[in-house]
Amino acid sequence: MGFFEQGAMVREMPVTVLLAGFQAKGMLPVFGMLQTYINDDTKSVFTIRNATLHGLEPGNPAVSMHLPELYVRKDQCHAVAFTETLSHDETGLMPRAERLAVYTSHFVIQGHYHMGADEMLSDFIDSAKSLFIGATDAFIFPLFKPQAAVIQQSPLVFIYRDVTRMHHPM
Repeated sequence: MGFFEQGAMVREMPVTVLLAGFQAKGMLPVFGMLQTYINDDTKSVFTIRNATLHGLEPGNPAVSMHLPELYVRKDQCHAVAFTETLSHDETGLMPRAERLAVYTSHFVIQGHYHMGADEMLSDFIDSAKSLFIGATDAFIFPLFKPQAAVIQQSPLVFIYRDVTRMHHPM
């Protein structure tokens, strides 16, 4: 009997995943606590079920596709945006939140970024041990003119640490 058949707690969560040039919407199966699941470095791929994939950059011929499953490498994600508000117990976010703007190559994500009590704003991203950095009450802005609508806000976003380029307080 496999892991999936042993009654593991699986929760299908609606998400929008932002990548360089693409936006994928669908359902992310989450096993256990959300932050632990997405930061599991032994799993390098997210499975997005019932996915709609939009090519965002002008001229991208992959304008819109509907797929039963889409496999997305974690290290290619700019952000994973959730559509529902979750409790602290469900997310595992640190209690301290600072209002920041974080830049990737394609997006600016403004929100309340959660970090340890002793973290310095200047290096909290570089000193983070987790793959994804959590933010709440986020606003998302593309740094290019997209050919499809891009998600504009989310109550909960996790940004892949290594795609961040810079950040500043708001």
